[in-house]
Amino acid sequence: MTYLFMLIGLLLATVIVAALGDRFGLPWPALLTVVVAPALFIPGVPDWQIPADLMLPIFLPPLLWSLARRTSWGMIKAQSSVIWSMSIVLVFLTIAALTGTALIMLPGIGIAAAIVLAAALAPPDPVAVDAVAGPAGIPRRITGTLQTEGLFNDAASIVTFHAALSALLAGSHVDIGRGFVEFVYSSVAAVLLGLIVGRVSAWFIDHVADHAARNALTWVIPFAVYILAEEIHASGVIAIVIAAVEMHSRATVTSEDRLSGHSFWETVEMLFTGVAFGLIGLSFRSAIETVGSELWHAVLVGVVLSAVAFAVRFAWMWVIYRLNVAKGKISSAPLRMQEVLLMAWSGMRGLVTLALVLSIPAGAFDFHHELTVIALTVLVCTMVIPGLLLPWLVGVLDLDSGPDAAGDRAVALLNVRAREAAQNAVIAKARELPPEQLEAVQHWMDQQLIQEEIDPQGYQERREKLEKMRAKSQMARIDALKAAEAEMLKARAEPGINPAYVDEVLADIDRMLIAAGGPGPRGAGEDISEMVHERKMQYLASRKNRELEPGTVDEDRTQH
Repeated sequence: MTYLFMLIGLLLATVIVAALGDRFGLPWPALLTVVVAPALFIPGVPDWQIPADLMLPIFLPPLLWSLARRTSWGMIKAQSSVIWSMSIVLVFLTIAALTGTALIMLPGIGIAAAIVLAAALAPPDPVAVDAVAGPAGIPRRITGTLQTEGLFNDAASIVTFHAALSALLAGSHVDIGRGFVEFVYSSVAAVLLGLIVGRVSAWFIDHVADHAARNALTWVIPFAVYILAEEIHASGVIAIVIAAVEMHSRATVTSEDRLSGHSFWETVEMLFTGVAFGLIGLSFRSAIETVGSELWHAVLVGVVLSAVAFAVRFAWMWVIYRLNVAKGKISSAPLRMQEVLLMAWSGMRGLVTLALVLSIPAGAFDFHHELTVIALTVLVCTMVIPGLLLPWLVGVLDLDSGPDAAGDRAVALLNVRAREAAQNAVIAKARELPPEQLEAVQHWMDQQLIQEEIDPQGYQERREKLEKMRAKSQMARIDALKAAEAEMLKARAEPGINPAYVDEVLADIDRMLIAAGGPGPRGAGEDISEMVHERKMQYLASRKNRELEPGTVDEDRTQH
């Protein structure tokens, strides 16, 4: 019961701190870690930790899925250079630099153990980056690059970590060739698994009508994919990302699916992120108690490793910046020195780093008792402090003056495409409507309603014609909105278009579709005219019955 109480407390703290972070413009995950950490020093608060081997399987699948569902194949294709340069090359460069630093700072640690520590500390956590960078107001062009990097960089670090840990426990040397083969197999197997699961899931969604069942499926898939990938020694991270992108690119979903799914996953992401970052804060006391007299040495090592990781990332961001400028890219990042500093600052470590460090068996090497403090120091230096200072840094760097920083131009162009598609749909249906089109039809119907009260002769015949015309008008609006929706779904898959911009326009279209009574592209709206007519006829029948009652007609006419 104590642990259940602590879980509910963390969830409540998440909601409160998220509201405070939004109120004061601070990234709430970093703020939550600061708020929760001192609570462990209160007498009577138990030391609560989830087993290390369950940390990633519990938290990583839903959080990764929530991030991956926002991207597209077009975005991945456009950001392919980011995946190679930042998710793979930068991770290995960081591992190499941190390994050398660990060998200097921790004499006698050994190469295999140094690589284990470096691999755990190397990758920026996609959950931390998205949760902290998003509320800080970073331009979407930069956020999109950081998100793409974060979706794939864990694969390289986790494979390196397990290869080095196996060599360490076996007392052998790290076989780089074997590690490379394992990395290739892990990546290829994960891609194939993700594609299969994504297509099967899309088929299921296309053949199930219940909205709750479709949303529930998206909740189950990430865990299932992760477990399957781990069973075949593939990358669970890559498998989840590929499955999410494949399913959302193939499944035919309605407006209601998108809106409800967005709300559902925003809630899941907030609560899971809150518990994960709360657990990071709750780890401080046990780490301090374990390290004992070596506390300040471990803190020093963590600070130095954080500085090295930042320096390597800054240098690599500068190289990418020079390449982007030389190639004339306008949709990538970084494109200015301000963006180089911001993207280096945003290399935040988080849940993955802590989970990997905690999974190292006790006694694996001499400095094991310092590992948790080192990892937590790195988290403070790369996530908590940068996260809290990020809104200030964004303002100082004047990022709004960059190319389409807020995405206004991109959203405006997408709105133009959606409006043109809607207009074309209306023109195609024009011969089925009065010349005045929708507004004039509505005015004409209002006039008919007034005439109906004055002259009740032919009441039902005129009402039937009226309702059929109203249904045609409504169907024209729905057809126009569905054309705009189809155009946006097409745009979402195009390289060079940020899916976040498309989703913003789609959300408005979805709300209008639901307000108009129209479904998404499933085709359930074919009988909308008949449905509207039937409901109106039921209303007319009830009115007619009332008019047959003594005094009712005169009373109604007097009111009008």
